[in-house]
Amino acid sequence: MSKKYLSTVRPSIITNDLFMAAFLHCVGCTLDHVETNGRKRVSFVFIGERVKELREAYRTGPVRLDMNLFRESLYQIRRTMDGVITEERSKSHVQNRNRLQAVPQFLC
Repeated sequence: MSKKYLSTVRPSIITNDLFMAAFLHCVGCTLDHVETNGRKRVSFVFIGERVKELREAYRTGPVRLDMNLFRESLYQIRRTMDGVITEERSKSHVQNRNRLQAVPQFLC
C-alpha cells in the first residue's frame, strides 16, 4: 500500500473491490476520495473508526445489512467511479488531441 493512503489521524483502507466499497459505504464508513492509475482502474479510500474491523468482517464471513441500502450504496459508488473515469478520459483526450495532426481530405 502506498504511503499516500496512510492516515495518522484516522484509520483508513484502500480497496479496488467495488462490492467491498459499496458494503463499507452502506455500513457508514466515509469515502474519503477515489484514486486512479491513469487507466480504468480506480481505488476507493475509506476512513472511519471501524473501517478495518468492517473490512475483516466482509472478508471472513457472512455479514448482515439492509439490501436496499446496499443497492443505493452500490449505485453511489458506481456513479462516483464513472465520474472519475470520465474526468480522466477527458484529460487524456485533450492531451492526445493536441498531438493529433490534420489529415488531408481527398475529393473524388
